[in-house]
Amino acid sequence: MRVYLYEMVSGGGAFLPSSVTREDSCLAELDDFHQVPSLITDGSRMLEQLVRLFLNLPDFEVWISVDSRLKSFGQRLQSITNTVGDSPMVLFADPTTPWAVFEECCRGADRTILVAPELANLLETAVAKCLIAGGSFFGADRKLRKLGIDKIALHRWAEEHQVEMPAWGTSVDGVMTGEVDSTNAICKPVMGTGGVGVRWLHGDLPRIGTWLIERVVPGKAVSVAAILTSEGPVLLPPCYQSLGGESGFEFQDGTVVKDPVHIERAWRLADEVFSELPLEASRGWIGLDLILGEDPDKDFLIEVNPRITSTIENLASLAEFVPYQCDKSTNVSELMLAAAVGK
Repeated sequence: MRVYLYEMVSGGGAFLPSSVTREDSCLAELDDFHQVPSLITDGSRMLEQLVRLFLNLPDFEVWISVDSRLKSFGQRLQSITNTVGDSPMVLFADPTTPWAVFEECCRGADRTILVAPELANLLETAVAKCLIAGGSFFGADRKLRKLGIDKIALHRWAEEHQVEMPAWGTSVDGVMTGEVDSTNAICKPVMGTGGVGVRWLHGDLPRIGTWLIERVVPGKAVSVAAILTSEGPVLLPPCYQSLGGESGFEFQDGTVVKDPVHIERAWRLADEVFSELPLEASRGWIGLDLILGEDPDKDFLIEVNPRITSTIENLASLAEFVPYQCDKSTNVSELMLAAAVGK
């Protein structure tokens, strides 16, 4: 099976924000993903981990595209080999023509795995480009992607399905709706990623654009990823999230949770969320961002990520683990293979 692994930030799509953010006042200053160091770091690390993962699966041929400005990174990926000496095929992509190599690879591959920011609907655009080019997309279906891309839609879905999320409202051109204490809240772009554009409210509403206003809840930031197979979601070990950067909300690093109490609470909340999400037509990786409060009744869902997430680096390094509600050990490679080939 020939698989094309596309990570938008490092794979040739770094200039795409310039085509959309000029019309999006929430993200108007971002013309190049490489302006945000955390995005290029996270993106390149995820792509490298995916290469290592799929290169070591039986009977897989790996294709990747790399931004032509990242020659040394592409050469490093090209030097990765598996036990029989196979290495990935690397195509360098000109970011000024972001879809040329992408569409060519989608047409030639049996499966395309996309890792694209939810920012300004770029993930949805990439899926559409893949399908129009004749590619076979492997990932979340449209209903699930909608909940990961549109943060307001996710909050409305959570209310309908009685899933706990922080109190929220919206700000449209400086006019707020919803009952949120503006002295303890943050502004989020409705379609954002990696903490880009997130900022503390401090009582002052943004005057232009549509924003999600969300109450800040105390606790430990935790992520729970699952691999969606034909038999349903398989929940992977939870990971703590270290956040920082200029806004304080950019992902910095992850570590696998060892505390059994936090593991159980994270899995229980994630299981409740997954039982309500529309997962039937989706395959592959999905991640949830959670907050674990002082008590279980103060645990909250924060975001749904319908794609490969940064903690793949932590989880793929585990030789084996026992997933939630399973009675035998496995690993990420076995589960991704099962999802990809339908077994």
